[in-house]
Order: sequence, then structure tokens, then C-alpha cells
Amino acid sequence: MGGWPTVKNETNATHGNTTGALNNKNLSCMQINLRHSRIATDNLLKIMEEEEPDIICIQEPYITGGKIGGIPRSCTVLTAGEGKKRSA
Repeated sequence: MGGWPTVKNETNATHGNTTGALNNKNLSCMQINLRHSRIATDNLLKIMEEEEPDIICIQEPYITGGKIGGIPRSCTVLTAGEGKKRSA
């Protein structure tokens, strides 16, 4: 998507399976500052569909009703601190 600065790093992670053989899998990460914008959050969802990242680090998420808004329930959201959620 033009105009959306994102950083995508790929790290090679090696995991053992039940037979003891090794599998290689790339781990993709993205970082974005949403500036508390619902429109930016909607655009992030489009990027998520296209890029299918494993991890997204979000600064300044969209907040509605004191909760992070616009992120699908199928995603695991981790936050730090108590009270008002200002980053995820």
C-alpha cells in the first residue's frame, strides 16, 4: 500500500518436529504507528490480509470505549501497563 511506512523483518526460526527432523520457517514482523486513527486501523487490516505477518507491533492504536478497536478477535493482543490502553 503506497504511503504506509512499514518495516518487515524476516528471521529464520528453526523448530524440531515430532520425528526429530528440523523445519525452517520465516517469521515475518511489521511495525506501524496508527496515530489513534480508525482509518489507519482499517488500512492495517487490508495490509494484514495481503502480507499475512506473524507479528505486528502497533504504536498508538485506535481506542474506542477504553479498549483497542478495529483489531479482529482472532488476533492475540498483548498490552503493557494498566488503565488506558495506549499501545499494543
